[in-house]
Amino acid sequence: MAQLNLKDTKIALVFDNGVDEKGKPVSKTKTFNNVSLQATPDGIQQFAQAYAGLQQKVLVSVQRNDSNDILS
Repeated sequence: MAQLNLKDTKIALVFDNGVDEKGKPVSKTKTFNNVSLQATPDGIQQFAQAYAGLQQKVLVSVQRNDSNDILS
């Protein structure tokens, strides 16, 4: 049976960056690499809210991107 081995975690914070000339929403993303593999969703959310509090843009979403190895 194959096993999943968590290798790397990144966090992406997506901010509202207004609208373009056609009125479509534009976003800006800030990515953080080398996030602890043990980071919990609550911990990530707390970090995102604290970081967003230092920004002028509105935080739209928080994304966690995991990279995994599949081992046999």
